[in-house]
Amino acid sequence: MSQANSAGSNRNTFTRTMLAMCVASVSGAAIAQDGGRTRGNVIEEVIVTAQKRAQAISDVPLAIHALTADKLESERFESLADLKLISPSFTFSHGTAGNFSNSISMRGLGSFSTEGGVQPSVSTVVDGVALARSTEFSSDLGDIERIEVITGPQGTLFGRNSIGGALNIVRAGPSEEFAASVEVAATDDDEVMTKAMINGALTDSVQVRLNAFYKDRDDHIRNLDATQGDAGGEKTRGFMAKMNVDVNDDVSVLLSFDYVNTETGGNPLVTFGLDTLYPAPQTRLVALGNGDAARGQQVLDDPFTVNANTEHYLDYNQNGLVADVSWQLNEEWLLKSISALRRSEQFFNQDIDSSPASMGNLDSTTATSTVGGSTYGMFGVYLDGTNLSPGGRSGISNEMEYFTQEIRFEYQRADLSLVTGLYVQDYQEDGAIDVPLWIRGAPGLPTPFIQSDPYYNDYSQQTWALFSDVTWDLNAVVQLFAGIRWTDEEATLKHRQRSYVARDFDCTNNICDVDLTTAYVNREVDFESDGDAADWSGRVGAKWDVTEESNVYASYSRGFIGIGVNYTRSSTPDNTYLEPSVADSFEVGFKSDLFDRTAQVHGAIYHMTVDDIQSTKRIPGSTLTAPVNVGKIRSQGVELNTSWLATDMLMLTLGVAYTDAEFQEFEMDCYVGQTAAQGCVGGQQDLSGERPPQAPELKYTVSANYEQPLPALPVVGFTNVSYVWQDETATDLARDPRLEQDAYGLLNVSFGIRDTQERYEVSVFGKNVTDEYYSLSKGQADPVGGYFQFTNRGSQAYWGIAAKYQF
Repeated sequence: MSQANSAGSNRNTFTRTMLAMCVASVSGAAIAQDGGRTRGNVIEEVIVTAQKRAQAISDVPLAIHALTADKLESERFESLADLKLISPSFTFSHGTAGNFSNSISMRGLGSFSTEGGVQPSVSTVVDGVALARSTEFSSDLGDIERIEVITGPQGTLFGRNSIGGALNIVRAGPSEEFAASVEVAATDDDEVMTKAMINGALTDSVQVRLNAFYKDRDDHIRNLDATQGDAGGEKTRGFMAKMNVDVNDDVSVLLSFDYVNTETGGNPLVTFGLDTLYPAPQTRLVALGNGDAARGQQVLDDPFTVNANTEHYLDYNQNGLVADVSWQLNEEWLLKSISALRRSEQFFNQDIDSSPASMGNLDSTTATSTVGGSTYGMFGVYLDGTNLSPGGRSGISNEMEYFTQEIRFEYQRADLSLVTGLYVQDYQEDGAIDVPLWIRGAPGLPTPFIQSDPYYNDYSQQTWALFSDVTWDLNAVVQLFAGIRWTDEEATLKHRQRSYVARDFDCTNNICDVDLTTAYVNREVDFESDGDAADWSGRVGAKWDVTEESNVYASYSRGFIGIGVNYTRSSTPDNTYLEPSVADSFEVGFKSDLFDRTAQVHGAIYHMTVDDIQSTKRIPGSTLTAPVNVGKIRSQGVELNTSWLATDMLMLTLGVAYTDAEFQEFEMDCYVGQTAAQGCVGGQQDLSGERPPQAPELKYTVSANYEQPLPALPVVGFTNVSYVWQDETATDLARDPRLEQDAYGLLNVSFGIRDTQERYEVSVFGKNVTDEYYSLSKGQADPVGGYFQFTNRGSQAYWGIAAKYQF
């Protein structure tokens, strides 16, 4: 199909989808937003804080999917990645560098850089604090009251890095009534989880809530190498405390502290395809099979098996302290101050060559370009470390610490609401990276050599912003709203790096001492560079209450991704910083309560463009890559979130996201093996008209929750069935067809009983019960790492049982 015909087909599909949605809203099909448990025979309204004040979700002129604690519990929601199973607008992908290279996407917008230093496209806000990196909250989410999935640019009130949308996560706070609970769960893939909570008043003016959890799960990926254990397991422990102090009738202080420690088997590179750059395609198979190609083929065919002689692990710690002060100045004015200090650190490593190939005890005097033995003829072999590695070992380490302060004034009267304030952030990040490789002979370098670029980064960023947002009721049915935010960022990078290609070395147990006195390359880089950026975010729009049960709204919004930094091995004083990516979005939405509030429908149609995308490209004439500003994206689509209380005991929900996203004016490196006929010209390809990665055209979620009192017993039986389906999607920027993820659907179920007083509950649950395999991300490092994928624990079926008791 020609590009013009393809574009026309997309437009026609988009138009048909919009018309279908409008018809559905007018005809009043059985539809609505996810609510909490029902009250009587109506759907209970969810209260959200997407506009920095408490409002009924139906009154907010934004596209929001609100997930309550009951919804999250019934879906067995445990981590941020699980949100992809519940929200149709949310996608998540694993990265190759631990938590910090994971990516959250909304409306086709995620992280388009495979290197560090690029800020996220979706903002994650926890208890009013915007996280510097969205994956700070990737572990068990603990004691959640609700999650608001807000799509589209949210830069006015949530700040930079929210062009795709924002996740507003609200954790449960303390109350005066005593409450406590204990929950235990176990699964057939050897996970044991325990949670405990206690809440109550210490005095008339002090309330406390404590929550702790522990999770221990065995590895789900088998490793055939006898020197290493299996991979992919997880051991997580966490603690959260909240204390509210009512200083007087007008002033209250909410103090929060959280701590999470996670030790996992990392994300091993699970090989699924042969390297195309090897003269002999069997090389990878011979290595994977420890010299036996047939055995290597078995490893290649099994997405739950690796054969790697280097340990895969990710050790991650994070903690945070928040002081939230509310001062009611008078009946109309509220002063709000939120101060936060957050810290995190991680160390990550994986076997880059994805094989048992090892240097053994070889050195440069005995190794040749055709060496076999423990290297199995591999082109490159990953080393555990060298005497020149940062900290004495290879891998990736990262530490960050930042302080944020937001002060805002909130004004509220019958016909006018105003939020205005100041935000500051002081961010520090330190990192060290080393990936040493033993390389076989290459033209001009006939003997094997060791190559690496160990480097350290000290990065700091100071940000301040002024913002104001106002909503005015023009009359009884028309509401106008507008907001603006000015953000200023200043950054400093201190970068130290040593690049070497050494021919003399001595290796024992895959760890090498390197002699740089005879190196082919021995270059040091040490510099400090300053950068700055400033831009504005804003919105303007109107809402019309068509009836007491229905309203429509239209808005324009603008947002941007903050300054990007190149602190990779290609960093120089001339290419350190990237300009912000700017998004302009137009949206029309509607919200309706139907059938005496037994059904609801919330929908939105949007059109958005993003300029100066922050991406990663190869530096001409080298094998190095660097973050750069390149091209634009156009994204348009339809979102629909619906519910229907079919009976007093049956709740049905449906969520749909149709995303028509494509690159425009976007050039990218060719993928490995791409020919001129496939669009590769001079090492570059034009991706204009292609879909960005992690942007399925269609994704939908369906769920049914049924409760039935059991005759003659003081218990209620319940069942939850949910299904999520998404279209095929690219997983890499270069659109290598071997790295496509096929369309897939996941079916999850749970059923159990709870007593009528809701003191105890016992349930059985199944995840991906049809055993549908999928990968959250794929990549290639031909000819060192081959073609690999990340095998998620949820990529196979597992079952569990859970018991909960509430005091």
